[in-house]
Amino acid sequence: MNAVFAAQRDGVVMDCCKLGSGEARFAQHASQLTGGVYLKPSEPQALLQNLLMVFAAGPGARAQLILPTSAGVDGGATCMCHRRPLTMGRVCSVCLSVFCEPLPACLTCGSEFVTG
Repeated sequence: MNAVFAAQRDGVVMDCCKLGSGEARFAQHASQLTGGVYLKPSEPQALLQNLLMVFAAGPGARAQLILPTSAGVDGGATCMCHRRPLTMGRVCSVCLSVFCEPLPACLTCGSEFVTG
């Protein structure tokens, strides 16, 4: 999430094209926070067309296009251990990763957690 916050602060747009089944909640959230596009093409045959029309357009052209919206994005936390949505969890103070259960160290950055 630090990279997403840095991109947001610096005005960098993060786009994501999700291939395959399921959703990529982190990518959806990153795209939404940075003003980018999250696209999950429904037709694999149209992949090249989607990539050229949506992701190759520069900032000036994007203002003129009707881009896919991320209306169904849930901004809730997702557990980094099991990739499940959470309503309550534990957060690493170094990298802001969220976990569903107590751990001795952060799985993302390796920082040791102090309990007490």
